[in-house]
Amino acid sequence: MRIPRTRLRKVLLAAGIGTCAVLVASSLVATRMAGAAVSGLVRVDQVGFLPSDPKQAYLMVGGAVTGATFAVVDAGGATVLSGNVGGTSLGSWNSSYPDVYPISFTGLTAPGTYHITVGGNATGSSPTFTIQGPGSLYGKLVADGVSFFQTQRDGSGVIAGALNRQPAHLHDSSANVYAWPHFQSGTDTISDSDLSRTGGPVDVSRGWVDAGDYLKFTHTTAYGDAVLFASERALRGSSPSTLDSEAHFGEAWLNRMWNQTTKTLYLQVGIGSGNAAGSFTGDHDLWRLPQNDDGDTASADRYAAAHRPVFQAAAAGAKVSPNLAGRVSAAFALAAQVDADNNPTQAAAEYQAATSLYAMANTAGPPNPLTTAQPNDYYPESTWHDDMEFGAAEIALAAQLLGHDDTPYLTDAATWARDYLTADTSDTFNLYDTSALAHADLAQALQNAGNPTGVAVTTTDLVSDLKRQVQTGATRAAADIFHAGGVYTDFDVDAHTFGFLATEALYRGLSHDTSFLGYATQQRDWLLGANAWGTSVMVGEGSTYPKCMQHQVSNLAHGSAVGAVVNGPNDTGQFTGGLGTYQDGMVTCPASGDPFNAFTGHGSRYVDDVRSWQSSEPALDMTGTAILGTALQEAADGGTNGGTYEAESLANTVTGNAHATSCAACSGNAKVGWVGTGSTLTYNNISVATPGSYAVVVAYCDGSTTGRQAQVSVNGGPAQTVTFTPTGSFGTPGMVTLNLTLAAGANTITFGNPTAYAPDLDALTVPGAPIAAITNGGFETGDLTGWSHSGTTSVTGSAPHSGTYAALTGSANPTNGDSKVYQTFTAPAGSSTVSFYYLVYCPDDVTYDWATATLTDNTTATTYPVLGRTCTLTNAWVKVSHSVTPGHSYTLTLVNHDENNPGDATDTKYDDVTIG
Repeated sequence: MRIPRTRLRKVLLAAGIGTCAVLVASSLVATRMAGAAVSGLVRVDQVGFLPSDPKQAYLMVGGAVTGATFAVVDAGGATVLSGNVGGTSLGSWNSSYPDVYPISFTGLTAPGTYHITVGGNATGSSPTFTIQGPGSLYGKLVADGVSFFQTQRDGSGVIAGALNRQPAHLHDSSANVYAWPHFQSGTDTISDSDLSRTGGPVDVSRGWVDAGDYLKFTHTTAYGDAVLFASERALRGSSPSTLDSEAHFGEAWLNRMWNQTTKTLYLQVGIGSGNAAGSFTGDHDLWRLPQNDDGDTASADRYAAAHRPVFQAAAAGAKVSPNLAGRVSAAFALAAQVDADNNPTQAAAEYQAATSLYAMANTAGPPNPLTTAQPNDYYPESTWHDDMEFGAAEIALAAQLLGHDDTPYLTDAATWARDYLTADTSDTFNLYDTSALAHADLAQALQNAGNPTGVAVTTTDLVSDLKRQVQTGATRAAADIFHAGGVYTDFDVDAHTFGFLATEALYRGLSHDTSFLGYATQQRDWLLGANAWGTSVMVGEGSTYPKCMQHQVSNLAHGSAVGAVVNGPNDTGQFTGGLGTYQDGMVTCPASGDPFNAFTGHGSRYVDDVRSWQSSEPALDMTGTAILGTALQEAADGGTNGGTYEAESLANTVTGNAHATSCAACSGNAKVGWVGTGSTLTYNNISVATPGSYAVVVAYCDGSTTGRQAQVSVNGGPAQTVTFTPTGSFGTPGMVTLNLTLAAGANTITFGNPTAYAPDLDALTVPGAPIAAITNGGFETGDLTGWSHSGTTSVTGSAPHSGTYAALTGSANPTNGDSKVYQTFTAPAGSSTVSFYYLVYCPDDVTYDWATATLTDNTTATTYPVLGRTCTLTNAWVKVSHSVTPGHSYTLTLVNHDENNPGDATDTKYDDVTIG
């Protein structure tokens, strides 16, 4: 639970009044007029859905309704799906909305932008939402979450961005160290007359500020940095371009906070509140832009602004609270994993930082309370076994990648996991419980090591606890009107709910159990608008989101920190006595009133107000959990694009005797052996964005003298037999390239041999783009590059089948004869079809105007009429496919014919020409 910070000690009304628009278009209470339809509110995930998702919206009304209908309307105003609103109320939210009805529209699968309208005996309209693939749906959430971390940068490394951030707290580069202060009971007010300096200066500059204030905590930064690196690891090459640099920015600050030479871990920079005597202030006593602090010469503000104090987690050389040692070492070790291939020197340094701090964990006599911050009530931590499991598991994985001995860390991680399972299973993944990620990575590390015997837990134990965490939320969701799995009468419901997304993806990857997919969709929906308040909890996502966060930079810059995740709804008791008056310097936001007040219900309230620390303050940990949850869902749902897939990954499926075994020279220091004689290995979730033939590189070990064979099958289709060249030994990897046809999204690739042994298998590497048999098949260059053309031809940005452009043959004005585009290509190995989409606008008769296409096999001198003369006005894209023979040369010609008759000009668009 996040403990409220005593931020509002100054209660002077803000000198200036600004405006902060809050768009809650449907905040009026529904009313019924005699003989009239009931006015209702439609709540829906405002970001969108995957085509395969179960899809549900909610109709909130002021009384029982029967005979309500709904329609799903596309961006052009056409109804694409309609039906009846559910006839049974899901329950009462509050006295103003005693009935909530489900609207199921799972049948909507076509990509596009839509909204829902309600008719019949009720009225209402939803915000817009989209249907899109996982890379698009989750990719923006991940990228925007990273942008919030960029907003939180401190020191000389700030990024100006939309909020015009400026360098701040430059004096942190030579800060003094102070003894822990004493606090008045139950508050963050310091009782000492002054702080007591014990050392310094030290360089604690840069890093991320924690929340809406400007304090910097090792505890929360380590968590944030760890989830950034874990997200990058999951997304591979599909990570947003900003993710790697931001994760390393955080790691650099952690390296400043951990002095390996003196064995000193620094805990935090800054103090929240001043002292009771009033002789000095704290960070929460001032409302200002951070760049003003360095020039603040007021004596009372010396610790709050210009010369911020630093506190140690423990004395130099002394053992460190195990929760801190575990999670900070996990962050370093995750960095080492990410850097192992491309920057081994950096990875070695990161591994050294991880192991040196891990060794300093005070597990024999942990402090009580555990050390997190000053005061501890800012972040009260009660468990540490999860953090130590986290640290040991990540170090073990890093050791495997870097060729170090993983045994002591595997043993430790299993021991801490057993202790967690014995006594600490009361929470789910969030800042205060890192066990889900620790369990998943320990399971993978054990698999990589060949599942050694004699350790304290098994993979089954770890997967069972992941299921326990998922089931905790799923049980709540099943009983909740809006299917919320989190507890919205407590702090951090948004972080816990994003944590459910992370945990479900981790559990699904290890167990291959897809029974919680619908539950995961419900949690994403709730977070992004399908809740009683009709708001997304992440800034910039959807049409209604937090506009008045308790975030000083956003408030004073009159902008929004895009990607920030706020605390979310909270217990109504937290708002007893109101929100208080404005702190000196605050810009009033919202301009007036509380537009969400009508939706308080089930003991929970949400307030989007700059004074509302209870529900509207963002933080690193909440946003970091959102990044990890959405990144893992993107990866699990096939949203990544190419990359390297380890044979030993627990996301894969082995049958029979096939199993992972150690291999010092292999990628990840492991491989899968004993494939064949009926045993198989299936690489799961091989994800690409574009269908086509891919040059997949297979790393393998073959110690035979004649070369082993394997049957290779994609997505359960016909197998091709591959003969592998001997590599000299079963510990020496070699590589072979296979041209495999992959579908857009997630694919499976299975290796086996029914009668003999196949080679041992290591990693698959899948490129980010298919073999370029067709050049510019989507016309996304914005021109006809790669295509020959004659007649009247161009590209158009008007309603392409996908992407931004399509080819246009003919025009809106009459043309004379054939207008065509054509291209010659060679069908690659593994290909079987050429496909394209066309949309013809033909107001004439097929006798005079038409679309047509031919495919000429130049190798055999045969021409196929793949599209006969077609003249329609259906305004619909149609797919055409025709078989091809690998190795043959072909010419595809796409034609529009117009007789040049005024008043009935015909044109045809073509798009998405692919070889598969």
